[in-house]
Amino acid sequence: MRHISNAHFYQAEVTQVDRWDHGPLELIFMGGSKALGLEQTAHIHEWNSTQRAGFLRSSEAMDGLKASIPCLEDRRNPNMILVPTCDGTSELDVMLAGLLPDALLQQHNLERRRTVMNLIFGHRSLDSGYGSRARAAFSQHVWSVLSPRARLGVNAFSAKSPLRLLAGDTRFWAHRIYRLALDRRDTYFEPTDHEEDSWKPVDVLRERILAPIPQAERHKFRVDRPLMGGDIWDVFDSNEREDVIRCAVDGDGVMESLDPLIELLHSHRAHEDFSDANSWIKEDFERSFYSKRARLKVDLVETIDDAPAYDLDENEPYDQVLFRDVIAMLDQKERRLVLALRMGKNASTIARESGLHGHASVSRRISALKAKLAHVLK
Repeated sequence: MRHISNAHFYQAEVTQVDRWDHGPLELIFMGGSKALGLEQTAHIHEWNSTQRAGFLRSSEAMDGLKASIPCLEDRRNPNMILVPTCDGTSELDVMLAGLLPDALLQQHNLERRRTVMNLIFGHRSLDSGYGSRARAAFSQHVWSVLSPRARLGVNAFSAKSPLRLLAGDTRFWAHRIYRLALDRRDTYFEPTDHEEDSWKPVDVLRERILAPIPQAERHKFRVDRPLMGGDIWDVFDSNEREDVIRCAVDGDGVMESLDPLIELLHSHRAHEDFSDANSWIKEDFERSFYSKRARLKVDLVETIDDAPAYDLDENEPYDQVLFRDVIAMLDQKERRLVLALRMGKNASTIARESGLHGHASVSRRISALKAKLAHVLK
């Protein structure tokens, strides 16, 4: 883990090409109800702005942050991003609100704003309840995406049902959306062709930046001019907003798709998933559940514990294979035959009790059963 001067980062963008192999994106929320000081805010800006550099971060940012966030200096994951909050609102809340439809923004008294990738919160005119309203509105919108059918209204489901917990986990969704933003920046932004007179040549910067790194590891880092590209997506374009939400669910290549999980939650419901309110979906579930139970056929088979008498002498194979495990591998007729034999009945007695005129068929069944058990108990 190495640190370099801010001046180098101003003139060049350092990229650790294998940074995602060392760990996933980690978001560290900080600040709480109090605004951060200007100096600490500047350090956070430097830290987040150099995310692509992985383990090779700004020395000034590290020195300014390590006292309040000790884990930064000893981190094993190069993909840690700091998320300042003010009065319970962060830039990620503004990012989530920016993806909502106009009607939902109006319903929750929210304003659509552009956000910045370094996540420095600069929206001082927003009221203290903006963050909580933005998260509630986003959960409402995500529910409509995960459960688009009219009869799958949120009130039909318990607040603790897995589907509602998934829709309501706004930090989970903020994590996926910000990860998507990082990937789009990596993909679509290009090194700037604008260079100031005071900038050093890229080759000189590359040599200075990579000098402390062992020769064998230098191929893991690229040094180019700072990336430029404008907005990652336009929050004022409804089609782009819908595309971002869709990609947050589908994964878009940088994350696994949630579709298999969502399908599983829809297809494997339980009674506790539903609220006390009456709903069509709850009635459909109960009708299907009890209809299946009505079609079940229950057959009681006498087990060894219920047998009136059995041999207490030790039997060596039972030291390795439990009797109940063996019983579970047999079909119904074989189970009855084993229990009859365990009670000391011979083939003639079993045939007579079964209404058979001879014991030949029972003897054949006993021979086949012995062969099967011998194979199992090898």
